[in-house]
Amino acid sequence: MNIEVIGDSTFDGYLISVSEEIKRVLKTKKGSIPMNPEYGSELYKLRDRTLSDEVRLKIISFTFDAIDRWVDRVKCKRVDVIALNDKEFNLRIEIDPA
Repeated sequence: MNIEVIGDSTFDGYLISVSEEIKRVLKTKKGSIPMNPEYGSELYKLRDRTLSDEVRLKIISFTFDAIDRWVDRVKCKRVDVIALNDKEFNLRIEIDPA
């Protein structure tokens, strides 16, 4: 899964960029960090699932939820799921400053 973030802000004093922070949250399996089990996303639950309309909606929902909860610097404006084949996808995420 490749993640493209559109609307990334300029350097704002943080050690990592907003796009890097979003990528870390989305690629971290929720429950995988013992000291913070709620951190991450639930996108791992959809691995190897056929991209039906229901799965696309879950991908969008899980993405919005993770960004809203863990990335305070921005608001998620739009998430596009780009199918590569019937089981692989990329994400295009549009953000606005918080």
